[in-house]
Amino acid sequence: MTRPIPWLTLAVFVVTLAVTAAMYAWPWIGTALERDPLMLRGEWWRLVTTWLVLTDGWTQILINSVGLLVYGTLVERTIGRGWWIVAYVIAGLAGEVAGIFWQPVGGGNSVAICGLIGLFSMWQALRPHAAGPPRVINTVVWGGLGLWLVTHADIHGAALCAGFAVGGLVWLVSGRKREFAT
Repeated sequence: MTRPIPWLTLAVFVVTLAVTAAMYAWPWIGTALERDPLMLRGEWWRLVTTWLVLTDGWTQILINSVGLLVYGTLVERTIGRGWWIVAYVIAGLAGEVAGIFWQPVGGGNSVAICGLIGLFSMWQALRPHAAGPPRVINTVVWGGLGLWLVTHADIHGAALCAGFAVGGLVWLVSGRKREFAT
């Protein structure tokens, strides 16, 4: 059985890296797209464009790229592209809204990726024979980390919690006892 190509994950990966590469060639791109208090004065598009620029250097580029490729692929192949989009957008927005208060300036898609991590973690926790990393990593570590980060005013905590909430929504929509749809 061949696995479907995770084209949504790959497309987001390529677009994010392309815009980030352009930012290194033309630094004003990062400044124009990142999260900034200007969002509150009419530049609401920055709530989403900030996901296209990885502004904190090569470590952020590496960690976010690996996280997107791993969890994006897991979600896309096991839960589906529709829920992938929902988790990415809702968690991304939750992280950016938290960012207005906790970290007003910055860029990166880590908060959106946290949505994929939270969604997959919840999906795996609610399925006794789920594939992927050991359930304890996702349910205890990611869930606990998300709650801890919220208590420490970190935008990733809000995003992880939002991803877990999307996972709960998937479970409710799927009829709770049935398997999550693929």
